[in-house]
Amino acid sequence: MSIRPTARRRNALFAVPLSAVLLAGCGDGSEPAAGGGGGSGGEAAGIEGISEDLIAAAQEEGGVVIYAGGHTRPGVELLQQRMQELFDIEVTFTREDSGAVANSISAELASGSLNADVVSLTDPDTLQQWADEGVITDADIPNVDKIIDGLDNPDNPQVPYSLVPLGIMYNGATTDPADLPTTWEEFASSAQGTIVSADPGASGTALAFYTTLTGLYGEEWLQQLSERNVIVTDSSLALAQLVLTGEADIGVPAIESAVLSAAAEGEPLEIAFMEDGVPTFTSELALLADAPRPNAAKLLMQYQLSEDFQNALVEIGGRSVLDGAPQPAEGADLSKATLLPSDLEDIATRGDQVVARFAELFNR
Repeated sequence: MSIRPTARRRNALFAVPLSAVLLAGCGDGSEPAAGGGGGSGGEAAGIEGISEDLIAAAQEEGGVVIYAGGHTRPGVELLQQRMQELFDIEVTFTREDSGAVANSISAELASGSLNADVVSLTDPDTLQQWADEGVITDADIPNVDKIIDGLDNPDNPQVPYSLVPLGIMYNGATTDPADLPTTWEEFASSAQGTIVSADPGASGTALAFYTTLTGLYGEEWLQQLSERNVIVTDSSLALAQLVLTGEADIGVPAIESAVLSAAAEGEPLEIAFMEDGVPTFTSELALLADAPRPNAAKLLMQYQLSEDFQNALVEIGGRSVLDGAPQPAEGADLSKATLLPSDLEDIATRGDQVVARFAELFNR
């Protein structure tokens, strides 16, 4: 595995090892859900770094609400289940794409009626803006020093809990992988069939994806792509549906965890990674400064990054963000891949330009 430098790439993302890759990102739908089952929190003492005082204070608050734009549905359901079993804390979550979650949080903040305690996004630019504005605050993660070197910026309150690889998705029942492009250059210049893409003006994942690739190959790469047969959707969650129904042959940007989740449910969805590089972005978790249930929120975040939960994620196909953690049995072998990390500074500098050019080329 190697990491190819991109323009103005942040030092915090230098030399990220493959073991940092945790399968996360967009799931397959959205709806509120409440935790079920019982528990007394009797096992909690065995979780390193989480204090009994915090657990008691969290239990007095009665529950916690997370707006999950960065979690997969299996991942947030696992968190919900484990918080109930270990701490007797009821977790209510809303699972939507990152853009919708960010809009919901912004609307609640503007109205002065915040419902959420914790937020996860696949949109590091928004979280950085919220960090700068004091919207989010530090959760005092006890084992923050065990996060893979280079993933966490100690000056920021948000915690990167995954590095998500992006590729192209296709229907394995109708598409021969031998017919797919093998490089991003080939994809833009000669991909066959109908391509469905998320709009970078509406999707943080797509914005990171297009900023990375135009930074690497130039604006002419986007011009070439616009000459293919491309349809555009506002949400990256819609990509899988359009590919599975045959309305599109290829979906981009494809989030590995979303594809694997669909495949685990019996859908013939598959992902291919390009030989000239694998764009990646960080999913992050943050504690809202005005959280109605701050202790339960802090407990949820601390547990999310605990070895106990990270290992549980591995068992359902995730890749732990902690140094030395076991690797999942499923997922692509990217040990020799060139990773292309997204760059917050580049997104901040060129993001609006990328969005505007995309809108012009694709008639948005």
